Amino acid sequence: MVMKPVPWQTGEICGPESAKSLTKPDVLKRDLSKAKKLLLIVGSEAPDEKHGKGDMVDYAIALSKAGKMDVIATGGAIKAFIEKGFEGAKTMGAMELAYRLQDPEWKGPHGRGPYDMIMIYGQPYYMQWTMLSGVMNFAPQIVPIALGRYFQPHAKWSFPNMKEKQYHTILDEILELVGGGK
Repeated sequence: MVMKPVPWQTGEICGPESAKSLTKPDVLKRDLSKAKKLLLIVGSEAPDEKHGKGDMVDYAIALSKAGKMDVIATGGAIKAFIEKGFEGAKTMGAMELAYRLQDPEWKGPHGRGPYDMIMIYGQPYYMQWTMLSGVMNFAPQIVPIALGRYFQPHAKWSFPNMKEKQYHTILDEILELVGGGK
């Protein structure tokens, strides 16, 4: 019997459908191959979270370049992208973004949408949960993937609650999967 992961904050139960556990990046191959326009959403916690020799903003830049993804930084994270000289990120409020994603015709701040897949991390848990709930319930055209370290039930794929070392290893494997290196 396979146990389903539980949300990191146990009050965050979404109903009968919940995210599939992302423990092996290969499960994303099918969804990634179908995606035409990907959006990476990076929140305010990303500059403070370490990854390898850098931080999660460095990871976002590498993932964006490898997967040809647009990047939207929320909650002031844009400052870290600017400081690193990355001009491919745009900024937008998280709740406005959650609302805009519900519009299947929205072209995004880059003007290259509409998006059919989002990858999201770096927001406070409760905010990410709310954004993903909006996408799950009102944007069925979008495949949401939660790349945060704690289980998000409103995504299609989410990491189970995991230890930091395992989390960063899988992030590197996802980067390789989209065409980037370690």
